[in-house]
Amino acid sequence: MSKTLILNIRNSTFPMATVRPGTYVVWRNLDPYPHSVETESNADFFFNAGPLLPGEVSPPVLFSGLGDFPYRCRYHAGMSSMVHVRDDAPLGGIAENAGAPGHEGHDGHGGHGTFNHLHGFVTGGRTGQRFFMSHTPVLADPRHSYQVILQGSLTTPEHIQAYEAIRNTGYGDRRVQIFHGHTSLPDIRDGITKVLPAASFTYYPDLAHPDDGVDIPGLEENIPVSIDKVLHFHTFDVDDDSSDGSLRYLIYGDMDDIFIDHFMNKAPSFHSVAKLASAPSFWTAAQTGGVVQLSVPAKRIEYLSAKLIQRIAFVDNSFHVFWLPPSGLYTPAPLDPLFPRKAFSRAQPSEFKGGPFRHEVVLADGTPSQIDVARSLHFDTRLLNHGVFLPDNA
Repeated sequence: MSKTLILNIRNSTFPMATVRPGTYVVWRNLDPYPHSVETESNADFFFNAGPLLPGEVSPPVLFSGLGDFPYRCRYHAGMSSMVHVRDDAPLGGIAENAGAPGHEGHDGHGGHGTFNHLHGFVTGGRTGQRFFMSHTPVLADPRHSYQVILQGSLTTPEHIQAYEAIRNTGYGDRRVQIFHGHTSLPDIRDGITKVLPAASFTYYPDLAHPDDGVDIPGLEENIPVSIDKVLHFHTFDVDDDSSDGSLRYLIYGDMDDIFIDHFMNKAPSFHSVAKLASAPSFWTAAQTGGVVQLSVPAKRIEYLSAKLIQRIAFVDNSFHVFWLPPSGLYTPAPLDPLFPRKAFSRAQPSEFKGGPFRHEVVLADGTPSQIDVARSLHFDTRLLNHGVFLPDNA
């Protein structure tokens, strides 16, 4: 079975890796600014595993042949490193000259060409005995072309204790991501797969600064995760024309932790997970076994002709968004003109006068209501759209 070596990017430094043929390499950006991970365009073995925003993990890259493979960051001159592929490398590989060492990870799977995807779940919930898992999909890959939301739990007391300990620190409800070897998602839907036997947990900093005193734990490898309930499962429908452009969302959770995900069904789209500040008026204990569907009329996706525009980038002096975010993402909240806020901000609501950001919503039966969003946990367009963000007829 192939192994995965995770390389942590810290202090604008790439680790130097030595791996055996058949090893997957994943880069994890722990700096508070973006990096890219790419070879020169004329390299014998070309790959581009970036760009990576703060906290992001790259798609795995498979190194199958012997040799030395240099790579660099496009945004920081002189930031470069090397992957050495040797028959006598330690099983799982080693990383040197890094802010923190890489480690052996989970089994990979083939069939995607250079970029090989493991299943990942964005995870929220304060207790290791009940948390919620939102699958990170890929529209272009039929093995990942599902929106899946699960309720899960850890199966061993030591893992439950470690998970809850970090939740009770200043890390709080920030994003945790679970990776595991490729599993048939329909088998999860049908109850055939009920345990992920060797998952890896990754705790994303998503902090104002990585030195703010919160330690990221080492709870990462070979953690059995029980799949206790399938809350939502649907296959993407590229021919779906039922929406008027308003963004649809799914709300799920329990009475303590409630989350909202963007409803994904066709390209272009985005994977968005956020946590609500409190239970909406329509949320009841009877709904905790599934999802509530609603729309946000104020937010829309506008489909632009590829002949007019293919790629849009939003750039300022400190942060880069490499593909077009949904309309309204950068619109200040109208509730308090003296303290404008961005929707789905990662900052704590206590940092804003007036508290969380309120959205007017419409339930599936047409009933108007409101939700209060406390924190964005995850936002991705690149992986979901397989590296491009274009209309599906482009």
